[in-house]
Amino acid sequence: MESLELSNQLLSKIVDYMAAKKLSYNTRRSYYYTLKKIWKDYKVLDNESSRKLLKKFNHQNQRAVLVLINRYCYSENIDFKINIPSIARQRKKKTIKILSAEEIEVMIKSVPKPYDLMLKCIFKIGGGLRISEAIKLSWNHFFWANWLKNKALGSVLIKDSKGDDRIIPVPNAIMEEVYELGKERELLNEFGIPIGGIIFKTTENFKPKLMTLDLEKWKQEYIRHSYDWFRYNILRKRCEPALGHPVRIHSLRHTRATNLYDSDIPIEIIQQLLGHKEITTTMIYTQVSNKKVFEAMEKVD
Repeated sequence: MESLELSNQLLSKIVDYMAAKKLSYNTRRSYYYTLKKIWKDYKVLDNESSRKLLKKFNHQNQRAVLVLINRYCYSENIDFKINIPSIARQRKKKTIKILSAEEIEVMIKSVPKPYDLMLKCIFKIGGGLRISEAIKLSWNHFFWANWLKNKALGSVLIKDSKGDDRIIPVPNAIMEEVYELGKERELLNEFGIPIGGIIFKTTENFKPKLMTLDLEKWKQEYIRHSYDWFRYNILRKRCEPALGHPVRIHSLRHTRATNLYDSDIPIEIIQQLLGHKEITTTMIYTQVSNKKVFEAMEKVD
């Protein structure tokens, strides 16, 4: 087949195929935006339109969407393929924004309950949570029985984080605060264990009809809605006025990873805490800080 008709039905099927891949929220959002643009600009994909797309799509993530279309066609035995020449990947050095302890304290104090606790969880759990992981935190994901017995370091299951599950440690102080929130909401069962769904809800009764019809799609839309809600209502309306400058929620994760690195935690452990598949990604987050530079130079005569 030399051409592929870009119907709305095909777009819907490719989006469902993409959802099954368990990509991160931001990746899905980026891919979906690119797919919608292709469908808006073209009615059919053929040699000519593919050449035009390849000429415009110089970024790796944009071309990844064309690879996604190819893989969908292959999985469905559709005889169509875009020939995608490889391009040299240009990785820009990320500018990592590290927050001070004072700035983090100001952020936490500037937001209403329970989102102050949500910020603490993002910063303190493991190597720092992604915002999507914090949104999905559930009462049932914490290992309450072990913690109630020992009242020491706790643990939590982070589900479907970029396709993988991982168990990471939770400081005792955070376990205490989350547990007290469960008590306030009267969620303790007969064994004193909090039970229930999402901890930090951004809206009540979100699209109940969609939840019944398609739970996976509901999860994606709920995360997207919650991410936008959090960015506007917590960061822009509360944190940024309190700090006096813009702030990204991912900076809490950057800061946590760098703090662990400064505390001489082995990079392999930080990689596991952050949930990175490649240690090179961890090295971007845990940049060599000024503290490390001065400590190293103190040993030099």
